[in-house]
Amino acid sequence: MKHQYNLCRLLLPLVFIAMTATLTSCGNDDDEPKGPSIQYYLEVEEEFLVNGVVDHTDRYYSPITLMKEAIHTAYPKPNTTGADETVILACDNLYLRYIEMYTGKAEHLTCLVHLVRASMSGEIVKQSERLKTYNFDINPPETDIED
Repeated sequence: MKHQYNLCRLLLPLVFIAMTATLTSCGNDDDEPKGPSIQYYLEVEEEFLVNGVVDHTDRYYSPITLMKEAIHTAYPKPNTTGADETVILACDNLYLRYIEMYTGKAEHLTCLVHLVRASMSGEIVKQSERLKTYNFDINPPETDIED
């Protein structure tokens, strides 16, 4: 039994070293883009509101969350060139589907977001540019205008 215990003590560090070696990077930076990477994010100017308050937003899909998911699906991995048209098309499609989904309902849904393209160096934004603004204003209350 003592012989097996010594063998296990000897093999355990070897197994640990083998696992560590396979999980660490070999110094090959092919995973990282060369130069600044292009990323897309949403700048929220007006948060998602239902009838002007946040109380009932949990009853609806958040347009912010859905748009972030659409961006990630259209552009899953940052690269050095970006994909403006693809990301804008994904956001446009999501915007139209969202409007169709909730138009005609009782509540007034609002949210204002900007799609931003950022040139990143690591985690630092070197330059950013607004590509498009999405104004969600679904089922606005009717106004009485008398002449």
